[in-house]
Amino acid sequence: MRAIGKVRLRLPYWPREGYLVGGAVRDLYYRKTPTDLDFLVPDPAAEAERAAELLGGAVIPLKEGVVRVNTGSLVLDFAPLPEKGLFADLLRRDYTVNALAANRRGAIFGPPVAAFDLEHRVLRALSYAAFEADPLRSLRGVRLWTTHGLRPEPTTWGWIRRHAAALRFGKKPAWERVFDELKKILLSPRAAFGVHKLLESGLLAAYLPELANAKGVPQGGYHHADVFGHTLEALAYLVQAFPKSPISLRLAALFHDMAKPLVRQWDEVRGYWRFFYHDEDGAWLARAVLRRLRSGRELEDRVFALVRHHMKTPPDNERALRRWVYRYRGLLPDLLLLQIADRAASRGPLTDPEEVHRLKKTLRRVEKILKAMPEKPLLSGREIIALLGIEPGPRVGEAQRALLLAQAEGRVRSHEEAKIFLLWWHEAQAQDA
Repeated sequence: MRAIGKVRLRLPYWPREGYLVGGAVRDLYYRKTPTDLDFLVPDPAAEAERAAELLGGAVIPLKEGVVRVNTGSLVLDFAPLPEKGLFADLLRRDYTVNALAANRRGAIFGPPVAAFDLEHRVLRALSYAAFEADPLRSLRGVRLWTTHGLRPEPTTWGWIRRHAAALRFGKKPAWERVFDELKKILLSPRAAFGVHKLLESGLLAAYLPELANAKGVPQGGYHHADVFGHTLEALAYLVQAFPKSPISLRLAALFHDMAKPLVRQWDEVRGYWRFFYHDEDGAWLARAVLRRLRSGRELEDRVFALVRHHMKTPPDNERALRRWVYRYRGLLPDLLLLQIADRAASRGPLTDPEEVHRLKKTLRRVEKILKAMPEKPLLSGREIIALLGIEPGPRVGEAQRALLLAQAEGRVRSHEEAKIFLLWWHEAQAQDA
């Protein structure tokens, strides 16, 4: 077996014997820092214990003799050296740029064509059978194109599309694994490109048919693109303008108009399609999709809320804006960032830059209000009970919320003003009863 290249090893751990294999070798070649390290070693259990002792972390036995060490920031998997030899093991993998092994001196071993593919960033599948052996591999191919710039050569792209068609009605990988690959695509600077390639390959229809259905759905009116095109533009703008945007916000941008194909109605008077309640229905649709993807309840709830309220734009009036910030403070500033991206993508090149500029000025106002937003009312529950002469119960909570809103609006700034406000509020409530 001849070396096909060289890589500089900068790893926190190396086993006494064995090879580093797979994507970590590829990432080191491209001067990336891998966080998942796969080793082939004579004694996986012994190496895992040694690594855990040196690095800290938990030792987790997996199937087929593989032992994992998870340190929190690094995952190391130790598998037994294959009986048929290293090269036979490499040829069982998916792409040539993953069918790699490195020894402790940094020499890279793999199929001879892998040297060309690494240098020219070509994604080449070893066989179509690789996709049948692990159905996640076609999605991983699009992810590698997005995150690493590895362009599939024609045969491989044909196999990916063929496999995507089979996935629509065949066995899919575990949804947790699917979501992990989708997250990597969405967190990439080229997230919109990745989603576009998912559509072209047919993988979007296989995994996210609700989103694929937006392709070709016209909008008209204020929008210059169909629903899918607008979604891609909104995602692209968000990633470019706010590169630190979290996965919840990127998912919300991806899903914010997903219900439009389901709710569209033709307006004879205006002469274009309208999409009543697409925000409400879209939130529930996003929740259903994320639940299928096993995303976790916290992320699911966050995306649900962002999609549900993405049409609730901030008012210009200062007091009304403070009230808006108070109401949506748990979603800010993400909700406003989503609205900025949505507005910027609506008319494409025809978008009035002043519209986006105004929203960005509002963002700065919102950030100032958020910093000064009171966290608790000026009067405690006991003080409110004594002041108003009421019994403990729901009424106290209503008074606290009313006082906190008045503080947020800037109407109440001191204990004395708080007492005056609550006495007025209590009297007004009594008159309305």
